[in-house]
Amino acid sequence: MENKRRIVIYGGTFDPPHKGHFALIRSALKTLRPDGLYVVPAFRSPFKGLPCASFSERAAMLRDGLKSAGIGRDERVKIHPLEADRGRLTYTWRTVSFFRKEFPGAELLFLMGSDCFETFHRWKNYRRILGSARLVVGAREGFPLKNPEKIPYTRLKGRFPPAASTGLKMGLFAGFDQPGLFKSTRKYISAHGLYAAGLRREAARGMTRARVDHTRAVTLLALELAVKYGADPEKAALAGILHDAARDLGPRGLSARARGNRLKVPAFRETLRKAPIILHAYAGADMAAKKFGVKDPVVLKAIRSHTLGSSSPGLLDKIIYVSDLAADGRDFPEADRIRELAFRDLDAAYAAANYVKLVYILKSGGWIHPESVKTWNNLLENRG
Repeated sequence: MENKRRIVIYGGTFDPPHKGHFALIRSALKTLRPDGLYVVPAFRSPFKGLPCASFSERAAMLRDGLKSAGIGRDERVKIHPLEADRGRLTYTWRTVSFFRKEFPGAELLFLMGSDCFETFHRWKNYRRILGSARLVVGAREGFPLKNPEKIPYTRLKGRFPPAASTGLKMGLFAGFDQPGLFKSTRKYISAHGLYAAGLRREAARGMTRARVDHTRAVTLLALELAVKYGADPEKAALAGILHDAARDLGPRGLSARARGNRLKVPAFRETLRKAPIILHAYAGADMAAKKFGVKDPVVLKAIRSHTLGSSSPGLLDKIIYVSDLAADGRDFPEADRIRELAFRDLDAAYAAANYVKLVYILKSGGWIHPESVKTWNNLLENRG
């Protein structure tokens, strides 16, 4: 009697594919001994939004990663374009149904990490997945296998690294090296300018080393806050990377750019005379638009208002303002307190950041810009 074919399906955004993904694949090949293992990159995850890298870019990184993991020549492993070909959100139950039709009579196994298994019962039509395939779950460090819903599954042998694409992606946007990625993946990302790698390189050319370090810290905090409060992470990264794009132009350079591009700076002449460095926020937004091609008005406003605040701040405005003042590396004591507060109450952190800045200016005998006064008065009026 002929044995049933065994087919493993491994879906995910793979944005980017990391060592944890390949460890699961390698273990599945060794312990499950499938006839085929299909890696299915999502067109779009219902939980994560649009991927930052295209299907072709993610597929290329997957191929590189398979080679680095020593399984690039295993003919059982294939990257399947099902969801990309459909060009729209595809729920997992539809993906599994497709493979059931492709392999009638085969034993289907659906591979996942314990981080995904924890929320599996919330997946759309998850019982239909269970009706067509057996779940195989690999326990990743930091994500213990929890099964309060008593869902049937098979545990994959082995221990798997804690790398998560979301965290890796935030680190990449901020410009930090990510050991959770294979060297070939990091090279591909750099060569193709993915996850803002090209933008960071270009922006850094006009910055001092200290400014680059500060920008990284601001971008990382902005991304963390964006994820916490539901802001667009890519917009947060863009604003974080470019918020100080003009900071190192110096007073003369800032004055020249402001005059030459006729920037609309409140109290411009007084600003030029008393605190020209304030111009860097307006010049930075201008550079973001004209030099770096940023069109999004939400991103540009967040850059423009990151120094004086805004009397009508949006979510991203608050995130960038707080991140600039409280990012890791700031050496005044209030920074740590405001950073911690930001993860509990962003509005309170925004008010505290404005207060700290005003107190500093007053104590140092500096000039308080009229826009800062408007921002503070608005905060007082809206205090609940």
